[in-house]
Amino acid sequence: MLTQHKNSKKQGDAGLGAAIAYFTSMGYTVCVPLTDSQDYDLVIDLGDELARVQVKTSVYKNKGKCQVGLRVNGGNRSGEGKTKFFDRLKVEYLFILLDDGRTFCIPSSVVEAESYISPDCAKYKEYKC
Repeated sequence: MLTQHKNSKKQGDAGLGAAIAYFTSMGYTVCVPLTDSQDYDLVIDLGDELARVQVKTSVYKNKGKCQVGLRVNGGNRSGEGKTKFFDRLKVEYLFILLDDGRTFCIPSSVVEAESYISPDCAKYKEYKC
């Protein structure tokens, strides 16, 4: 699914589209920032509060399990030549789209990793959409 995209930007666009479709189908209003310099990719209106969502995609597998990179190297969010690690205090949810089409919506409070996670592990299976 994601491997058909020619570059990581297009892959990220597919992830953002999947996240918007998911949250919209759940009845939430979805807000997309005008720029991509913040730590989140979209905001959802939960009715009584707003929640920031970071969207990640992955086609990478390690020993048969999907791995999702959480850090950003260079570019708009981390600065040229710098690595920015995932900070669970800057978003409320982590939305993941995998190459096989599976999606996960993980509360950031349960994400302890800063560099990568494997959504296939038991800890995150309950957050599969």
